[in-house]
Amino acid sequence: MCVDKQRKLKNYIDKYHLDSIFPLEFMQKLDLVDVKKNTYLTHQSSNFTHLYILVEGKLKVEFYNVNGKFFVFAFATPLFLIGDLELFHSQENNIINTIFAQEQSVLLSIPLETVKTFGLTAPGFLEFVCKQLSNKLFESFLFRSGVFLTVEDKLKRFLYYNSERNGFVQILERREDLASILGVSVRQLNRAIKSLNEKGIIMSKNKRVEIIDYDFLKKDIEFQFDVK
Repeated sequence: MCVDKQRKLKNYIDKYHLDSIFPLEFMQKLDLVDVKKNTYLTHQSSNFTHLYILVEGKLKVEFYNVNGKFFVFAFATPLFLIGDLELFHSQENNIINTIFAQEQSVLLSIPLETVKTFGLTAPGFLEFVCKQLSNKLFESFLFRSGVFLTVEDKLKRFLYYNSERNGFVQILERREDLASILGVSVRQLNRAIKSLNEKGIIMSKNKRVEIIDYDFLKKDIEFQFDVK
């Protein structure tokens, strides 16, 4: 590994305190992977050979079902683990989801054999994997479950939890992708955005959305969890 690559790798390890998460054997096998914007890291059903950890950039997690219907599961930001589902799922070592780079992204890779040999008995790593799976399950519950939630409620949940990570001013994804995450149609999503604008909760223009009444949004989300 070249000196510049080693320096970058050490910077990411220090930034995210990965030496406290991964066993020593992982640290010796870590490699850097650069993914250009609008290109793919993995394809659904391709061979599962490495675990990846997103340390810079933004990814889109996509899935096609057996009927060819397209879904967007999540927009991933650091630290996001790719391969945790496959690690504990019987898929004959196949990748479950397609991973697409929304932005220029940097990931760390660990060979699957190293993970299976040293990771499954490492408490720090297993705790990290459990937290990743828990976060994914929680976000899936927030945005795709809730038969009795209105489209507007789902959108408010998305904006509220996204604001916890990205602040009050957000750049929304393509309407088709965001609608897929929320499990609604683009037409329904557009109506919900318009309604929140008219109520003074947000102010949006094109992809840019600013949360104007955060206190109302927060109270409304807390009320949803109290009664649903």
